[in-house]
Amino acid sequence: MDVTKAKFIDVHGINTRYFESGSGDPMVLIHGAAAGNSSSAEVWSTNFDELAKKYHVYAFDKLGQGHTDNPKINEDYFMGGQVKHAADFMETLGISNAHLIGHSRGGYMVTRIALEYPNLAKSIVIIDSATLMENISFYEEVAEKAKSITDPKEKTHYSLTQNSFGTEHITDEWIAGILDYTSSSKFKEAQSKATELYPMFLDDLENKQSQTHSWIKAGKLKVPTLVIWSIYDPSAIWNPIGINCLNLILPNVENSSMYIFNKSGHYAFREQPEEFNSVINSFISTKANL
Repeated sequence: MDVTKAKFIDVHGINTRYFESGSGDPMVLIHGAAAGNSSSAEVWSTNFDELAKKYHVYAFDKLGQGHTDNPKINEDYFMGGQVKHAADFMETLGISNAHLIGHSRGGYMVTRIALEYPNLAKSIVIIDSATLMENISFYEEVAEKAKSITDPKEKTHYSLTQNSFGTEHITDEWIAGILDYTSSSKFKEAQSKATELYPMFLDDLENKQSQTHSWIKAGKLKVPTLVIWSIYDPSAIWNPIGINCLNLILPNVENSSMYIFNKSGHYAFREQPEEFNSVINSFISTKANL
C-alpha cells in the first residue's frame, strides 16, 4: 500500500479517502474503531497489495476517521452513521456484490451491510469483532494507563502493543500515519464530539447489537460468512466473546465457517499476513464463489 497514491471521493458531501488496486471480484476492507478513534485504511498495509493480485481491492477511511471528513450531525457518530457511509461509498463508486472484510468494529459493519444492503455483499469476513457481540472496556483502560506517556510516538506504540501478541507488525510507517491524522484539528474535533456523545453511543450500540443478533438468529444473514478470531486477542477475548460469536454465526448462517489464529492479538491480518491472506483466498474460492 503506497499512501502517496490515496484517492478522495465525495460521498454525499463527505470527502472520503480511499485506496484502490487490482482487478477481479471487488473486495472492500473496512478497518476498526469508531469516529474520533485512531484507525484508518492504512491498517491494511500488510495485506492490501497481496490481495490486489487476485481482487479489485478498496480500503477507505471510515466516517470521522483517518483523513475522511467528520460526521455532519450528532447521530452519525453512532455506528449506524458509519454503516450508511460505507454503503454510500460503495454505491458512489458503483461497487456491488463485493467480498467485505471487516476488522473489529468493521466486522460489525460488514455484518450490518450484508443485512441492510444485501446487493452490496457477496460474502463477509468478520475479524475479532467484540462490537458485534458486546460492549467492552479494554480501550478505556489502555488509554488511562497511557496518560503518563508524553511522547506521542511512544504512546501510540504502547497502545498498539497492549492489543497485540508480538510487536514486529507495529512499524514506524504505521505509527507515522496514525500521528499524521491524530495531530489534525479534524481529529481533535471528532474526538471531542465522540467523547460528548459516548453514553448515547453505547446505548445505541447495545440496541443495535440485540437487533443484529435477532436478525441473524432469524436466518436473515444469507451470504457466505467467515469468522476469524485470535486466541490471544486481549480486547476481544476468545472466551467468552469469540466463542459467543461462533455460537451466533455458525448455527444460524448456512454457508459459514470459522478460523482461529494462534500467536496473534487483535491484528491477526498484520501479525500473520501470509496465513491470513491464504485463509481469505481459500474461503472465497471454496465458499463464496459457489
